[in-house]
Amino acid sequence: MRDIALTLFVFGLIPYILMRPYVGLLVWSWFGYMNPHRLCYGFAYSFPWVQVVAILTFVSIFLNKEMRRIPKSPVSILMILFFVWTTFTTFFAAETDSAWQHWNEFSKTLIMVWVTLILVNDRRRMHMLVWLIVVSLGFYGLKGGLFTILRGGTQTVFGPAGSFIADNNDLAQALCMVLPLMQYLRLHSQGRLVRAGVGLSMLVTGVAILGTYSRGGLVALAVVSGVLFLKSRRRIALIVVFAALGYVGYHFMPAPWLERMDTLQHARQVNTLQTRIQSWEFATNVALHHPVVGGGFDVYKSASMWRNYGPEGAQSRAIHSIYFRVLGEHGFPGLVLFLGLLFASWRSCARIRKMTRHSLEQRWAYDLSSMLQVSLIAFMTAGLATTSSYFDLSYQLMAMCLLLAIITSDQKAKSLVRENAAPALSVASGQKEVAAYQ
Repeated sequence: MRDIALTLFVFGLIPYILMRPYVGLLVWSWFGYMNPHRLCYGFAYSFPWVQVVAILTFVSIFLNKEMRRIPKSPVSILMILFFVWTTFTTFFAAETDSAWQHWNEFSKTLIMVWVTLILVNDRRRMHMLVWLIVVSLGFYGLKGGLFTILRGGTQTVFGPAGSFIADNNDLAQALCMVLPLMQYLRLHSQGRLVRAGVGLSMLVTGVAILGTYSRGGLVALAVVSGVLFLKSRRRIALIVVFAALGYVGYHFMPAPWLERMDTLQHARQVNTLQTRIQSWEFATNVALHHPVVGGGFDVYKSASMWRNYGPEGAQSRAIHSIYFRVLGEHGFPGLVLFLGLLFASWRSCARIRKMTRHSLEQRWAYDLSSMLQVSLIAFMTAGLATTSSYFDLSYQLMAMCLLLAIITSDQKAKSLVRENAAPALSVASGQKEVAAYQ
């Protein structure tokens, strides 16, 4: 039944996608974040929905003549350079077949990001994209939070199978990244019930993060809570939400959860954290011996590379750090480009905050840039212990940092034109009145 419902829904959207390519981008992002087909059990589960929607979106772009150049900025340039560099390192990958498969997945992610750079050109479209991200990932926040409450926190919350957020740690990271966007919508939604609903969703999503049993997710949640408090307005609701989360974590979550979180105090004594540290050492050794190109995508899957560069007695496993993973897979140039991309995105938002700090008309841009910075902090903090270096949401958020700067500058320019035109109109009107009097 779910398969039929999803098929009818998507096929019913085809005329709208062909008329408005931006609708195609929203549907494309919906499949990327919510993965509704992974909630089905029949033919829809493995059907190539993303490819179909992507093709329709490109057809619509050409039909509606919305093809524009990708905006030039440090963010877009670094993103292109990072993609070019990962392509170059893939030719020297230790695991050739796996590396090219991963490169193919990463290229699809960046194609969606580049389409975002082409199609999102005003506040309304940006606002709709934020809603789409929040609804898509917030679904798993609500679902996971209710599951945690009903089961008393005794079972781990996971994301949909076969997706970027299938792992509990990756799901916790994604939910931490979406919390600031929820706060933006809470600040700028019109209806009181909508604002209250978003606030409640933040609380339940926070419970879902606890329910993932992710230690990195807990650390990221704590950091996000503090930064969100510092960078946001209307903080009383935030205090209530985070105080409630603290109470749930301490008094509601069962003993196994408390014991697992307690291991953060003595990380080197815990086997899982020890193996993660070993994966960092492995990535570092690979980069030191192959400083330019690294080991290519999925280098950790190579048994020979582990024998040569893994620490003594290490267990081969994925590199659980977005930074060490990029370092091991793409060498020091790849890491520099990756960190530069994060820094450029942050700086773009910082300039927006400075430009719009005292503007009531652009308060929305000030708040959104602040929340995008908090989302980046969530990605960078939780990423210390996750494998999600190529998570599609992180790159789309970086693109949104660039687009918000362009939209804000255009809006400010139009406002200045209106202000300058007003005196001229007054003078012209006065001259007409004098002429009529004479």
